Amino acid sequence: MTVAEQMAAFAVRAAWKDVGDRAREQLKIRVLDSLGCALGALGAPPVRAVRRTVEELSDRGPCTLVGGGRAAPDGAALANGALVRYLDFNDSYLAPGETCHPSDNLSAVLAAAEMRGAQGRDLLAALAVAYQVQCRLRV
Repeated sequence: MTVAEQMAAFAVRAAWKDVGDRAREQLKIRVLDSLGCALGALGAPPVRAVRRTVEELSDRGPCTLVGGGRAAPDGAALANGALVRYLDFNDSYLAPGETCHPSDNLSAVLAAAEMRGAQGRDLLAALAVAYQVQCRLRV
């Protein structure tokens, strides 16, 4: 089985029950941290420009934009991701030779979860998978 196939199998079989108590708590902290970063960036000119572009390219879609409004999933992921990332205060994973920010995955996972009508625990389980995959790719 290739590494890609192994990651796909991991993602498909992952469930909330597989996420340990400590990881659950840490995921919740990371979500709150990311939302705090997003709220802190609401007035920043670059993220306002991203949002204007999203609004121009997308009718009101099914996904929530931080700060109000709605957009298509891809637009919501882009606009919300710009908010989370702009201040550069979101989480970091120190890997050999580089650093990544796994919470960059939150906006895409949130849009997908909202699109699907997922429960909070399913959102967190999907976010746990995203964290694992991104961090494994960095090692």
